[in-house]
Amino acid sequence: MTAGDRPEVLGSSPASLSQARRIHAACERFETAWRAGDCPSVEGELHRIPESERAALLIELLPLELELRQGRGESVTALEYHKRFPSFTRVIDEVFGRANTDRRGATVTHRVRTDDDSALNQEATIFASPVSARSFPTAARPLIGEFGDYELLEEIARGGMGVVYKARQKSLKRLVALKMILSGEFASPSEMERFHLEAELAANLDHPNIVPIYEVGEHQGRHYFTMRLVEGSSLARQIPRFCEEPHAAARLLATVARAVDHAHRQGFLHCDLKPANILLDARNQPHVTDFGLARRVEEDSHLTVSGAIMGTPSYMAPEQASGVRRELTPAADVYGLGAILYELLTDGPPFRASTVMETVVLVLEREPPPPSQIRAGVPSGLEKICLRCLEKAPRDRYASAAELADDLERFLRGEDVEGDGAWQRLRRWTRREPELVSRLGGLGLIAALTQFNYHNTARPNLSVHLMVMATLALWAVASAIYQMLMRRGFKPETVLLIWAATDITLVTVLLKVLDAFQSTLLVGYPLLIAASGLWSRARLVWFTTVLAEIGFLVLFLDQWQHPSPNLAASRAQYPNIFMAALAVTGFVVARQVKRMWALSHYYEHRPLT
Repeated sequence: MTAGDRPEVLGSSPASLSQARRIHAACERFETAWRAGDCPSVEGELHRIPESERAALLIELLPLELELRQGRGESVTALEYHKRFPSFTRVIDEVFGRANTDRRGATVTHRVRTDDDSALNQEATIFASPVSARSFPTAARPLIGEFGDYELLEEIARGGMGVVYKARQKSLKRLVALKMILSGEFASPSEMERFHLEAELAANLDHPNIVPIYEVGEHQGRHYFTMRLVEGSSLARQIPRFCEEPHAAARLLATVARAVDHAHRQGFLHCDLKPANILLDARNQPHVTDFGLARRVEEDSHLTVSGAIMGTPSYMAPEQASGVRRELTPAADVYGLGAILYELLTDGPPFRASTVMETVVLVLEREPPPPSQIRAGVPSGLEKICLRCLEKAPRDRYASAAELADDLERFLRGEDVEGDGAWQRLRRWTRREPELVSRLGGLGLIAALTQFNYHNTARPNLSVHLMVMATLALWAVASAIYQMLMRRGFKPETVLLIWAATDITLVTVLLKVLDAFQSTLLVGYPLLIAASGLWSRARLVWFTTVLAEIGFLVLFLDQWQHPSPNLAASRAQYPNIFMAALAVTGFVVARQVKRMWALSHYYEHRPLT
């Protein structure tokens, strides 16, 4: 169940549009936090809204929590919820009574989620289509029963555009997987064209590890196609097992890479490779499925709006995340294969943040931590293969999926895998930890210029020079320590605040040591404010701004009490203007950060799985 597909409220409904919005926002917030592993509480959400609205919110949140808990194997009882919410016994009885009705099959008023569903925004496939299942909630409900020549038995998967059922074909007496458009009879022409394109592309691929298409048709206005039913589960369910068996992961990915290479040689790109789109049969053989975003290698499709990001952010290549699909090559699928291998080795994708936009930024700008830093025991050869697949530039990856498969098979035979040079490793490090690299680079440049100025000054002051160099060295060491704490996941928000305070403090110390209150070196304050915006935290920007104001004020008061003989007495000072400029700088940077978050929340509510 997603926040956009809530069951109809029994008993009462929101009294106003603003109340409905608050309830919807609470459901979205709760599900997002749950999927991110934060374990939110229904009680906490209830206390965030007025008491008069809590019953209506509980009617929405309770079915959601039931589904999420059952999805991870927990048992739930009405008695437990009566103890948790003694004031809402009627609501609990209504919700549990409706759930029991649904299980008996009498009525189905909300979607069924399987473990394969990728409900995290980062694990969902983004579609740019303006039509979504959320626009037509009735079309998104599972259909169980007769459907033309088929009997729909159960829903087994759901994606950004389609829903898949286990079905029995009556005429041939066989079990199949039947996929239909999620929006049903309300499907737009572009959705229908994309849906039929998926069937056409998959039908042209004849490979034992690609799920074949059987039939394409329409029944009662609903477009569908059938394919081989793979009895088993998706790779997404089996990730933990492969984390303990890296050689098994390499064997599996080599097989998948051969299948993907077959698609490439037929002129097709998959464009949405991820564990949920790889099915494992009873013999643990992988089968690539879901060609919903597939395209021809040379295609300039009108189905894709320019600039639209289509795919699954955590697994998409940087060139795909940029939204320019015409630049996609087989290297994009090689990246997707590398992202799958990364998850098989570490139990998590290369990049995952709290929002889609943050994840896309990470894909475009950052390097993932080496798998061996996350999980000990990852073979170095397999790590090299994985990181080569995840290179930012397509030319730096394997030239084809076949090359990737060849290297994986070399690794499995115990042969050496070509390693990366020092330059390649350095480049990865600079992208993995740009905050530390930028500081070290800046401090190194300042140290070099300081040394140059010292040797080219008529009467250099050795004690001041040594104090400056010592401060720069301390700054570099502190930055390295903070980055190490961030890397180890030690309360990132707290570390960022301490890091910002250290930066401002050391800038102030340098300005004091250099007696540079009225020099151009004051530019260090606005530079640090601007740099704080790179963390995408408005709170951090304002924190840095306030510290910069305090640092400058300390220098001003010190200068006012102890005037420097090096400054001309007649030189005008306008500290109020500089402090106002710092405040404006902080406001502008914080505003840009908030704008980015607003856009991020907009994209969070695009049609998702």
